[in-house]
Amino acid sequence: MHQVTIVVPVKDEEDGLQYLIQDLDESGIREEYDISFIFVIDERTSDDSRQFAARMSEQIVDQSGSHGKGDAIRQAITQLQGTNFDFVIFLDGDGSYSFDGVRKVISSLEQGADVVSGSRFLGNKKRPKGMSLMHNFGNQLLSRISSIRNRRKISDLCTGLWGFSESSLDVITIRSRGFDLEAEIAGLVRKKGLKHVEVPVKWSQRKGGSSKLRSIRDGAIILLRIIRT
Repeated sequence: MHQVTIVVPVKDEEDGLQYLIQDLDESGIREEYDISFIFVIDERTSDDSRQFAARMSEQIVDQSGSHGKGDAIRQAITQLQGTNFDFVIFLDGDGSYSFDGVRKVISSLEQGADVVSGSRFLGNKKRPKGMSLMHNFGNQLLSRISSIRNRRKISDLCTGLWGFSESSLDVITIRSRGFDLEAEIAGLVRKKGLKHVEVPVKWSQRKGGSSKLRSIRDGAIILLRIIRT
């Protein structure tokens, strides 16, 4: 049974975490894999996210002194050092992705991929229900630019579901601090010659709360990361 560590960055996501708790139980994925979680809780969190995270894991990292999704992931990677795992999954904590999608990512890793991402657009040319026109347009544009820059087709650059083999995570050094995380990953995959596979996954509108992504500002930061990586 493969050991899988799922990293979840969190800021005010109590509704999303409640969904993940229920979906985890219903998915049966723990019967297939040895699943563990690392939650990185932003110090600015004002709801009961910590209490719900504690129902799923004892590994909770306090994200203090710096903020952002990329920084949360970097702190989790530090936490992973010295632990045993076969695969690592980065999963948004807002409840927009399910463990069925996680299962698809793990399956592709088992088949030999180094890096796997869940695409909301493979086999679905329509805008996903609940995704704003601005976010849809921005993601499509950035995905095309990334595809050209990295000479590798990617249909969903800004997906919140990624998976890594142990060996691939060892050679990736993440420096991004915010939502440019995924753009950096795509660039590092190119630089390190890793095998990246996209798998189609279902996506639904976030469960409660509000998106932390600011289209214009974060879009510009992501674009710069694509160019610089």
